[in-house]
Amino acid sequence: MNGNRYFGDLREYLDALDRRSKLYRWQCPINKDTELMPLMRLQYRGLPDDERQAFLFENVVDAKQYQYEIRVATGVYGVSRQVLALGMGCEGADEIYEKWRYALAHQSAPVVVNRGIVQETVIQGAELKKHGLNQLPAPVEEPGFSGGIRVTAPFITRDPETGIPNVGMYSGFFLSPDTLLATIAPTHHAMLYHHSAARRRKEPLPVAIVLGALPDIVYVAAANLPYGVEELAVAGGIRGRPIEMVRCKTIDLEVPADAEIVIEGEMSTEETAQEVPFSDYPGYLMWERSRWPVVKVKAITYRSKALFTAVLVGLPPSESNGISRTCREMMLYNFLKYSCNLPEVLEVCCPEMGGGWNWWVIRMRKSHDSKPWQALHAASGMSACSKIIIVVDEDIDPKDPEMVMWALSFAMQPHRDVHVVTGRVPLLDPSALSLMTRPEDRSFPPPVGCSGMLIDATRKGPYAPVGLPKQVFMERALEIWQKQELSPLRLRTPWYGYPLGLWTAEDDKLADRVTNGDYYPANNQPKETQRG
Repeated sequence: MNGNRYFGDLREYLDALDRRSKLYRWQCPINKDTELMPLMRLQYRGLPDDERQAFLFENVVDAKQYQYEIRVATGVYGVSRQVLALGMGCEGADEIYEKWRYALAHQSAPVVVNRGIVQETVIQGAELKKHGLNQLPAPVEEPGFSGGIRVTAPFITRDPETGIPNVGMYSGFFLSPDTLLATIAPTHHAMLYHHSAARRRKEPLPVAIVLGALPDIVYVAAANLPYGVEELAVAGGIRGRPIEMVRCKTIDLEVPADAEIVIEGEMSTEETAQEVPFSDYPGYLMWERSRWPVVKVKAITYRSKALFTAVLVGLPPSESNGISRTCREMMLYNFLKYSCNLPEVLEVCCPEMGGGWNWWVIRMRKSHDSKPWQALHAASGMSACSKIIIVVDEDIDPKDPEMVMWALSFAMQPHRDVHVVTGRVPLLDPSALSLMTRPEDRSFPPPVGCSGMLIDATRKGPYAPVGLPKQVFMERALEIWQKQELSPLRLRTPWYGYPLGLWTAEDDKLADRVTNGDYYPANNQPKETQRG
């Protein structure tokens, strides 16, 4: 990427990943039904975040050895923090939060153009009914457990009454060459507002599923922006230019002109089908077998030599988790720091194993004892889905679970610093769903929904110093280590000690005596051996 210029299309973005050694191209035949996602899983279960790569599978076959013309790219949006930063147009992960704020403040509304490369090929009619979705190399995500195949991608809908658009990151399961199942939670905007409005009008809801979009569109789709904020305008803020949109061939919607593939369809307000076993962000297969709206596919459009983007869901870490957790971090950081007047907030972390929804850690500089609780209640009010929210001091790395555990162990008392709140929504949390038998209970179970826990794990008052050598001694040790060319270190905060209030100038003098070789404090020595 040159300067601040954002990418022209997904292929230019992949080239940028390749130049940074963040893309691996698979030339050998890979079976999408048995091998493709297991290869991604090896990476997620066996490599740290900064060593993971996006994969481009250029020779894709299925279990029957059918050879696909369409290639598969996976991990391109969220395989690692660095990949996601590049997708945001940032060189480093530390730039993401403020880039998001910039995009919100500099929204650029999309524009409609006459033609788009995403419509170079159009499949509809008899060809669609016969082949349709079968031509898309959607991989099996959990071979041996998956009950079908799905796409996870931005879904574009529009409120048929108000015209308000929505772009959400949802999943669709293939039912036949020209039908799929839309699994969109009842609390998400596409169902809560758009589908319910279409149901009142007794008409289907047009929906466009966008595959191979640039990362900015995926991130705004996953960010759960407030209803009425146009996601594509925020994407334009990330991109630094309006998103060019082209009108769909068979439905009254517009889609990104530079995307790789678009599935055009109509979501029924009457016909439903039962879901099949699948895995999602909690890391377990979903057993409910709920019924969801059926989407009748009207057309599939794609560009020449198209790329199918497969987003791995399921047990964290996964790509969907990497995307959703970072998007929620950006949203919460901006909300607390700027909307809630909390400049003390320094960082927000949604740990991978919390699935991006259930566990938030907020690092802040505590200017007043009330500030942690202001942050906790504000964060709780931002989303009905968060389960555990923890505030820690500024010297605690929220990305390091062991340091968060240290704060929980020694900076809080449960009876004083923990509040349980009700009225929460479980989404797919099996700890709630496994206790419910009625389908109507599952999004907000009686009598008062699910619950969440707010924890102030900041220190209350002065503490003794952190029990490590002072910075000057650790830095000297680091110099020696590096001169000896020992194994590279990945130092974790804290890696040197510092005072936290309970430390005096006299204590410093005593410590200085010891480091100078005078080990016995004068006032503690026996009189007969006391030194001047």
